[in-house]
Amino acid sequence: MTEQYEMYDDPFKMLILLATLISEKQGTELKFEHVPSYENEVFAIEHQKFLYKKDGTEITWFEFLGRDIASSSDLTRSQYNKMFVDCMASLYSL
Repeated sequence: MTEQYEMYDDPFKMLILLATLISEKQGTELKFEHVPSYENEVFAIEHQKFLYKKDGTEITWFEFLGRDIASSSDLTRSQYNKMFVDCMASLYSL
């Protein structure tokens, strides 16, 4: 089993924002128990897993987004923020 690290509150909120932007892009409402699937060259997200492809950081949760959330990488707040800003920019090809 891969080692898991606790996430800070701010990056968790950025993950929710990313999931919300994906839902809006797909024309659906975000449901925490069923996060919409999306994948591009930068990241992938599905029901209980987020993957940042550039460094392999994986964030998982149990049943609904926010429950027992953990990361495969022990990142600083700044590193998480840069990762999520990169993901959000990739949604809109910025």
